[in-house]
Order: sequence, then structure tokens, then C-alpha cells
Amino acid sequence: MSVIINKATKIVKKTAELSLKRDANSTTCFAIYQPKAPKALKKFSKIK
Repeated sequence: MSVIINKATKIVKKTAELSLKRDANSTTCFAIYQPKAPKALKKFSKIK
């Protein structure tokens, strides 16, 4: 039983590592939009 669990763990680990490497080296197809903050929020800023 322990041998099966060890092999399954190695397979899952290898699969996860490969998919993370593939995803980290790929580009995305969408842009992120960040609207400008209203001037009223300026009073809550710690940066002067």
C-alpha cells in the first residue's frame, strides 16, 4: 500500500511542477484595468 501511495505522490508532484512551469512561461490574453482613485480618498493615504 505504501509503495502505491509513494508512486502516486511522485506522479502528482511531477504533473503539478510541469503544469506550473508551463503556466509561468505563458502569456495571458487579457489586460487588467485599474481605475483611478477618487480625490476624496486622498485623505486616507499614509503617503504625503
